[in-house]
Amino acid sequence: MRFLAPGYFHLAWLALIPLALWLFRRQAKRVPVSTLLFFKSLAREHQESAWLRRIKKWLSLLLTLLVLLFSIFALARPSSNISADSPGAVVIVVDRSASMNATDGQGKTRLDEAKQRVKDRIRSLPDQAVLSLITFDARPHVLLSRSRNRRECLRLLDELTPTPMEGRAEPALNVAGRLAELEARSRVWLVSDSPAPAGTTLDLISAALPDPLNVGISGFQIRHSPLARDRHEAFVKVTAAASNAAKTNSTLEVTLAGRIALLRDLELAPGQSASLILPLEGLRGQRLEMRLTTAGDCFGWDDGLAAPLPKTKALNVAWFAEKPDPFTELALASLIEAGRIEMKRGEPGAWPPKEAPDVFIFENWLPKDWPAGKPVIALTPQQSSGPLRARAVPGVPHESVRVVQSDHPVLFRASSSRVAVTQTTVLELPSSVEPLWIAGSEPVLAAGEFEGQRLVVTAFSPAQSEQLALLPSLPLVLGNALYWCAEDSGALADMRTLHTGEMLHADSLVQWHAWDGSQFIEASDDPANGLLMLNRIGSWETGDDRSGTSALISQAETSLPKLGSETAAASQPPSPIITASAFSTWPKRLIWLALALLLLESFLFHRKAVY
Repeated sequence: MRFLAPGYFHLAWLALIPLALWLFRRQAKRVPVSTLLFFKSLAREHQESAWLRRIKKWLSLLLTLLVLLFSIFALARPSSNISADSPGAVVIVVDRSASMNATDGQGKTRLDEAKQRVKDRIRSLPDQAVLSLITFDARPHVLLSRSRNRRECLRLLDELTPTPMEGRAEPALNVAGRLAELEARSRVWLVSDSPAPAGTTLDLISAALPDPLNVGISGFQIRHSPLARDRHEAFVKVTAAASNAAKTNSTLEVTLAGRIALLRDLELAPGQSASLILPLEGLRGQRLEMRLTTAGDCFGWDDGLAAPLPKTKALNVAWFAEKPDPFTELALASLIEAGRIEMKRGEPGAWPPKEAPDVFIFENWLPKDWPAGKPVIALTPQQSSGPLRARAVPGVPHESVRVVQSDHPVLFRASSSRVAVTQTTVLELPSSVEPLWIAGSEPVLAAGEFEGQRLVVTAFSPAQSEQLALLPSLPLVLGNALYWCAEDSGALADMRTLHTGEMLHADSLVQWHAWDGSQFIEASDDPANGLLMLNRIGSWETGDDRSGTSALISQAETSLPKLGSETAAASQPPSPIITASAFSTWPKRLIWLALALLLLESFLFHRKAVY
């Protein structure tokens, strides 16, 4: 037998009180009286021998001590079902990411279900168990560290609400592991709707739905059309959760400035995605809204999105060319005419420039002093410099190119099926720069990052390439390359879609047109110390006329996990964990026994007055 609350044994000193009262009780005194007739009549009515009176006194003391002892044992909560390896400390890691807001048929969120299961298990722990509480969404939060205050832990659990952010469990589990190392016989409970990470030893309390159904927006980006004024293009990706039982029919409604711009019906199999490119015509600052409707959908945070049409300014581009290609010049001129770029042109002798642009373009030439910290577009380099290794070759015509990554942003809406190029450079690329077009066996278009610097490289001459000059592919590729390279620049800051959980620099009140899972609402947030964590989905605007979009767009959160047999088994408490029935019987028995002894003592010794 073990005790769940052994701290109550210090109350055993209370046994000294009845012992002292019994040892120092008042003794009978001899008092002279005038007659004994009255006392003789009492003696005949209460005739008891001396040994019986002595036994009653000892028995009264013994019953009093037993009542006190059984009461202390009841407070100490004895149990015969606690194993020697019962947890001395528990670190509770609770998932409060977006998917925990998914609801069942009764409207109960996964976090509400998880909190109830955790409370039941906390109440079954020994009173001396050390508790720690950690929650996580995009980052971990330690709410309670190594405390025996069970009431505080339950209060903090009650206050938890889901947040519309993608969950990252690994940092929280690392913190939990550090806390678990500080106590003996520690356990880590992971409370989530997702399976436990591979290679971890912990107790999973799963809150996943047995039959979830969800279709959501898992990708979004809006930008200017490179070759047209007041036209924008929105890329939208809609994904059906792999746990869906069958194909689903959804409707995507797109409104611009309060008017319906598009209605699209989608039929998606479980795990299938549909990528859409939506042409938009509107003025800068007008609001775009998207709503996705699916019958029986249990997760609403990925069904809506609001975004302003970007208020971006023209990119500042510096073009250095030794022998400019006329068709490159024509493509850049079309971008200038559309108001997309502001270009400064220079010869190699003017290198380096006094002011750094948003993007450098080098054609048929590379500087010896490679520019660090700014993106570079290298068109047909003739020599090596920086991370690029290039060698000029006589023109080698290729009738077609093979597309390696058709979904790369540089190839956005650029048709590659009729492209024929003449290769004039052989490239040796860093491992982080990947080919996009391959002609023969050599890369002729590549893009990637090298030490944080974005690079786009071409190895063909537009003037010598058949049909390329007659197709819109060259200006599209060049415009896409400029936008992709300058994605993090200040000129395109409003075009970037921020993920929930990121930090926004703002010194004034931030106004929101936010999606709450069922409708759009107006809200505001006051940044603390100039920083605001984005915890809403929708469009935001600051007091200094900056605006943008915050979105969940998470494949992991949209694809809701399903409660399988393995997950259900893992979520059951292991045998050393104490259940409520393990300790509820013994205290009740002891309390009833103590009450019975009190009644027995009252009946035996206080039924009649004893003189």
